[in-house]
Amino acid sequence: MPEITQEFSGFPVEHAHRHQLAPEGRESLAHIFLLPELNIAGFFYPTVLGTGIGKSTACFFGPDFPEQIVEVVEGPMPADMNFDDWRQGPLRMQVMQPYQQVKLAWVGERIKIDATFTATHPPYPFSTHPKGNPPYFGDNRTEQHGRVTADIELDGRKIHHEGLMVRDHSWGPRVWGLNQHYKWVHATTGESSMHFFEMQAFGRTELRGFLFKNGAMRHIERVDYDFTYGPDMLQDTFRVTVTDTEGRKSFIEYKMFGVLRSSHDPKTCINTGCATLDFDGVPGVGVCEFAWNKDYFEFARDYAERFG
Repeated sequence: MPEITQEFSGFPVEHAHRHQLAPEGRESLAHIFLLPELNIAGFFYPTVLGTGIGKSTACFFGPDFPEQIVEVVEGPMPADMNFDDWRQGPLRMQVMQPYQQVKLAWVGERIKIDATFTATHPPYPFSTHPKGNPPYFGDNRTEQHGRVTADIELDGRKIHHEGLMVRDHSWGPRVWGLNQHYKWVHATTGESSMHFFEMQAFGRTELRGFLFKNGAMRHIERVDYDFTYGPDMLQDTFRVTVTDTEGRKSFIEYKMFGVLRSSHDPKTCINTGCATLDFDGVPGVGVCEFAWNKDYFEFARDYAERFG
């Protein structure tokens, strides 16, 4: 684990664990598996609401699959259960060392996972940004990348995987429909990492994110990108130059190998592109997620080939 630079030092380790939430609050911990050599990606996703209701999802997908393989369990969670040993149905998540190591397990009928995530850089808390986290999308959140070793079984197919993982943790209010559009973008080679979250709501565009390379993490100040769509207005390629607050630049070029379509809210649709990429000349993997107002997306996609 590299030394934490001064700008991001001192983030309390207790934030790696469960938070007290207002009744409308939501806490979630997304873990994204990326297996481009097999054309497979997936996620391991425990959530809990301020009402105490938990929902855990495991999902794997890819262009070679006839349909997503997904298992979901939902129900009340004990008030004293924490993320050092979080259990719900087939899911178990153990934060072994905050912001350093997490064990993940799922023992379902179609999906089985036994995995360990080990961070490759410090967490990026949105609270460290001068403007903090957009308050309609949580009190705070952290984004982090790491290496993962996993044994995965999908409908009886056994896979041993050693690669890279995207992990985030958010807590607080979550009003999905207030984002008319957002881009949630990650890239990692293991040595270098980048994340930005660009949200468009209330007529404003908010940008948060980090560039981590050469052992130093800095806020992203600017992103310049272009992209192309594939069928059904799903993102196919993405090219971005990010500039951080020290003027360092990185160029990253993505090619999606699979796009997961999902929704957590009747007003919103989410297209999660999982990608191989070139990060300053070094191969890596990443995520390029576009979220839309559902009415706009369903209208616009009929025009995407002509105008998009």
